[in-house]
Amino acid sequence: MSSGDGWTTCAAGHRHWGLYGAAGLLLVGDGRVILQHRAPWTHQGDTWGIPGGARDSHEDAVTAALREAREEAHLSAADVDLIGVYIDDHHGWSYTTVVARAARTVRPYAANAESVAVRWHAVAEVAGLRLHPGFASAWARLQDVPPPLYLVVSQAAADDPLLERLRLTGVATDRLPPGLAGGGLTRLLPRVVLAGNPTADLARRYAERGQVLTVEPADLKLLA
Repeated sequence: MSSGDGWTTCAAGHRHWGLYGAAGLLLVGDGRVILQHRAPWTHQGDTWGIPGGARDSHEDAVTAALREAREEAHLSAADVDLIGVYIDDHHGWSYTTVVARAARTVRPYAANAESVAVRWHAVAEVAGLRLHPGFASAWARLQDVPPPLYLVVSQAAADDPLLERLRLTGVATDRLPPGLAGGGLTRLLPRVVLAGNPTADLARRYAERGQVLTVEPADLKLLA
């Protein structure tokens, strides 16, 4: 395991902070988002963006985003209900925005010297702020947040290793069946519901909470 702190260069010749890529958390709720006013001394400082930073060598994007949110904004995993990710791919380097809804009342604050302030902003106000360039370029996509995705999984698919992969890395939104929404995100992080024989009643129950996809073994490769 090693720290990801440091500069690297992508295939296009652009310098990026984060030897193994970077990730951040966009937390949404009630028409608002939590943004961080970055300290002037940081890279692209004195701008508004999301809590985030370099991924360490052993971290996936969600783990890194939650760690950075804890360090910079005093947010915990218990505060968030994960929805999905948007991956900004720079060919050899990527920034992953992890999008989540607030799971409870959240009162963020600037938890370390990298932040001048961390607070809720109305979505309608965001475009008028001085935004971090990377966040500004992604903002149009990040506003389109789909409902959470529930995978109702038959017993035949329950032990397939691909199911665990989908749970951890997400379902590709460009592979969702018609009628399901991916919003502006790259992948959705599903909630897995195990059922011996998925029924219409079970699907209807979870449809009240989000969008539902019933999964059989043959479906798993199509969604990865």
